[in-house]
Amino acid sequence: MTRDTTKENAKNFPVLDELHDADDLRLKEGPVLACIDMGTNSFHMIVCRASHEHNHFEVITRMREAVPFFRTSLTEHVIDPESEKHAIRILRRMRDHAHEKGARTITAVATSAVRESRNGAELLRKIRQELNIDAKRISGREEARLIYLGVLWRLPKLTGQFAIVDIGGGSTEIIVADRARTIFSESYKLGAARLTAQYFPKDKYTPEALAALHDEVRGMLRPCAVQIAACGGFNQLIGTSGTISALVKINKAMHSKVSSPDKEPVHGTKLTISNLEKIVDYIEKAKLAGIKIKGVSSDRGATILAGAIVLLETMRSLGANSLEYCDAALREGVVVDRFVRGGWLESGLTQHRNPRASSVHELLSKYGSSSEHTSQVARLALAIFDQSHGKLHQYDESVRGILWTAAMLHDIGTFIARKGHHKHSFYLIKNGGLLGHSEEEIDLIACIARYHRGNEPKESHGEFAALTLEERKLVADMSAILRIAEALDRSHRQIVRSIKLTFDSEKKNKGPQHLLINVSTAKNADTAPESWAFEEKKPVFEKQFALTAELQFID
Repeated sequence: MTRDTTKENAKNFPVLDELHDADDLRLKEGPVLACIDMGTNSFHMIVCRASHEHNHFEVITRMREAVPFFRTSLTEHVIDPESEKHAIRILRRMRDHAHEKGARTITAVATSAVRESRNGAELLRKIRQELNIDAKRISGREEARLIYLGVLWRLPKLTGQFAIVDIGGGSTEIIVADRARTIFSESYKLGAARLTAQYFPKDKYTPEALAALHDEVRGMLRPCAVQIAACGGFNQLIGTSGTISALVKINKAMHSKVSSPDKEPVHGTKLTISNLEKIVDYIEKAKLAGIKIKGVSSDRGATILAGAIVLLETMRSLGANSLEYCDAALREGVVVDRFVRGGWLESGLTQHRNPRASSVHELLSKYGSSSEHTSQVARLALAIFDQSHGKLHQYDESVRGILWTAAMLHDIGTFIARKGHHKHSFYLIKNGGLLGHSEEEIDLIACIARYHRGNEPKESHGEFAALTLEERKLVADMSAILRIAEALDRSHRQIVRSIKLTFDSEKKNKGPQHLLINVSTAKNADTAPESWAFEEKKPVFEKQFALTAELQFID
């Protein structure tokens, strides 16, 4: 049996959970959201209020603090205690300022420095617990998606196929897109701080190191240039981030007659490749001679050369003669994403309201998984989740969304092999570049899919042991539900029309609670495969929720 699942998936997948405060949806002035970008070079925060017209948002305040202590994590792959203490101190100050400005929700996204540190997840847990900030890791590709959203919002007249380059401290993101979708998106370990530490340790600059860095960036970007050309190229290049902003200001200082060009706004300013070549030449000579770069702060000056070389070689590789600077990037993109998902921002961006579902279906298509089967399993899993809420669990809409994604992707491992496909699914989900999800969420999704069959979760399993106790409980609960949902479509024929759970509370005090699962099926359907699979799968479910379960078919 086949059916159109587009509307069903849109309905089942929650889009309001990102606001983390449903009460905000009833405020006439719109919710106030604070976003902190925990970058490698600096922490940036913006506090924004959505308009009640749902067509824009106001940036109430901005706050920035340099975090040069974070850069060592790119080489040491650990955040030392002193850096952790400084980070929490800065975030506490930002949190307090956000509260003063009326923010009821504060979210923080961590990029390269935290993503690549062995104790990065521990730091984020501490931030969540001590500061009540929703701090999460995001992948390089998710970072690129959010930068893209920030540019779309800030440049509403941008048309055609365009490219974006964002040079951060740990990575550089390159995107090719139009207003409806991204066509190419990749993150490269070509961040200004990373390359500075690698090629110019202890501020030692040599002609050999400069030449080697140019070669490294060119080599890294060759495949990128080929892929972008294959997808039709682009008509305009947009540059974002502090590094490019600094280079634009240097360009203005070189060509402006104004006494303080660095104080002029640079959004929308053009930078030609010929002028950039002159700037790179100037910075290289200044660094070799030990001369301070004019018009650049000391923390930015430490990494500006590497960032300038990355931009120059990027423009050369992509064949771009100029770029336009955009002052919105990751943090604005996070705000756009949250407000669009919550229905508080439209402005031609509603097609980006459900990036998670779009990304899930892209993976299903890529690995040839049956959308009819996975959609049926997801529908049944959510039915069990909804009807058992308050009885077997107290999870919110965000966990419901995680279960939906895991159910949709639980079988993609069959692309590699049928045998042990649950383990292959784990690997493909972890490395599949799911968009719209944090790295923490992807870890949970992968584990839930991994345990939809085979052994139940065990602490001897590395991927499960790496989770917190709370996360292990969530994975065990959701994977048990997924096992039952998957059993009810063992034949892959979608014979189950509806499902109803009945809990026998009278037996609660006399032993395990009894659960009766009433299933309505297609008329004269062969239910043998589903019955057999249910008996096979139910022991883990019964153990996890301390009950007995019985299946009854009604045609």
